[in-house]
Amino acid sequence: MIYEKSINLKSYKHGFFCRIGGVSKSYYNSLNCGYSSLDKKKYIKENRKRILNNFDSSLKNLIVPNQFHSNKIEIFKKEKMFYKCDGIINTHNGIVLGVLTADCCPILVGHKSKKLSGIIHAGWKGVYKGIIENFLNEVSKLDYKKEDLIFALGPCIGHDSYEVTSYFKNNFLKRYKQAEVFFKPKSPKNHFNFNLRGCIISILKSSNISDIWASKADTYKYPKKYFSYRYSVHEGNKDYGRMLSVILK
Repeated sequence: MIYEKSINLKSYKHGFFCRIGGVSKSYYNSLNCGYSSLDKKKYIKENRKRILNNFDSSLKNLIVPNQFHSNKIEIFKKEKMFYKCDGIINTHNGIVLGVLTADCCPILVGHKSKKLSGIIHAGWKGVYKGIIENFLNEVSKLDYKKEDLIFALGPCIGHDSYEVTSYFKNNFLKRYKQAEVFFKPKSPKNHFNFNLRGCIISILKSSNISDIWASKADTYKYPKKYFSYRYSVHEGNKDYGRMLSVILK
């Protein structure tokens, strides 16, 4: 099974899985892990099982939040299995945290010395709403130093593939004036390429986070390897699959 690992999460079992190695058909070929898609549930379940087999774990240990492009962060609790948020922080052993993406940036988080793991679903909406800052604030509330966190950013849409309008740019800059550098003009007029990955890294660095790794993969450019919402829309597909990235300690 094909998946990418970061070089800075060495003490954590983890992986950014692509779309290859599953049982789904049609638009979802083949490792679709998103229950919000219209794929058959039995295929999604089997695909998730296959991913967990790589880590000698099972579905009962997997926590994947119901994501909705928010800035909401939750703390994992043993008695709670359902989460509606876009980021989770965990301090318990044996728990596999998962995040679903198809162009947005999956972020896996570890700690340099303590028992902590986390995931963040970072699309432009979540980043705009401050999900990165919220995650760091919640970690601080748990009495961990944010500077000791390890961040790994998985495959997402690349700046060459992410075309936005001047309306998008102007609205985004209302919150992050410093993000101007991540918008590059392109033809036609009033259109730009947006560097989502670069923007996230900049926010982390401005928050004194230094241990950052980022995949260079562009999900839009390689549709046979990655699910891409934007590519599916441009192709006129009725739906699209979601990739799963996981972390456990």
